Amino acid sequence: MNHQAFEYHTEFSPFHYIVRTKKLFMFKSEEPTTDPDTQGFLQDQERQQRLAQLGREGWELISVQPVVRGEIKVGNQNAQGWAYGIALPTGYLLFFKRPLHND
Repeated sequence: MNHQAFEYHTEFSPFHYIVRTKKLFMFKSEEPTTDPDTQGFLQDQERQQRLAQLGREGWELISVQPVVRGEIKVGNQNAQGWAYGIALPTGYLLFFKRPLHND
C-alpha cells in the first residue's frame, strides 16, 4: 500500500482596523475603531504576491484560523455600571500543505 506524505507550512497574516483622526482646534488625535479594514486586507499587494508564490511552489491552503484579542470596556454612567467584551481578530493563521515527492 502506497501512502502519500505531506509537508506543512504556517503563516500569519495580520488584520488591521480603521483609525479615525479627530481634530479639535489645533489638536489632533488618532482614535482606533472596531471597524475592520477589509478592503486594505484584500488589496494588500504583498500578501497577494506571497500567496501566489506559495501556490507556484505547490503549497495548497487547507485551513484558516483567526487569531483574536479580547477588547473590554467598563464604564459607570449615572451610577449604573456597564461593561462589554468582544473578540477582535488581529490576523489569521494560514495552514498550507504540499506533497513530498519520493524520488
